[in-house]
Amino acid sequence: MRNTRLSDKIKIVNAVVPSAGAAGTMTAIAVDGTGYDRVMFILTTGAATTGATGTFKITSSAATGGTYTDVSGAALTNLADTDGSKQFVVDMPVAAAKPFFKVAGTTVTQPIANSTIAILYRGKTYPVATSYAGEAVVI
Repeated sequence: MRNTRLSDKIKIVNAVVPSAGAAGTMTAIAVDGTGYDRVMFILTTGAATTGATGTFKITSSAATGGTYTDVSGAALTNLADTDGSKQFVVDMPVAAAKPFFKVAGTTVTQPIANSTIAILYRGKTYPVATSYAGEAVVI
């Protein structure tokens, strides 16, 4: 019998530099999805100052230094101060023509601490059996 480790099937990378949440643009890191057919972005929020708002969306490109465009349906546009200390999930396919991703997001007026990781996996082999809770966007 062969032992298989989860780390043999997936790749986990940072997609946004962890931030204490100062108002402004999230510092996105390019994610290379080449060789994978699905990617799951997990946005984790920490403390959110009263009155804070924010947006979070996924963009994709044909090349790591190319032009990134919005991925249809892969956005959370109404983050608020009540969304502190939560997790949000966007699970989507990797298109062979545009396998590079960046998170585009901002926190406005007041800070929301945040961080995002990307989990790349081969979903054709391991399909999702059930949907996520109400805080997920599955494309």
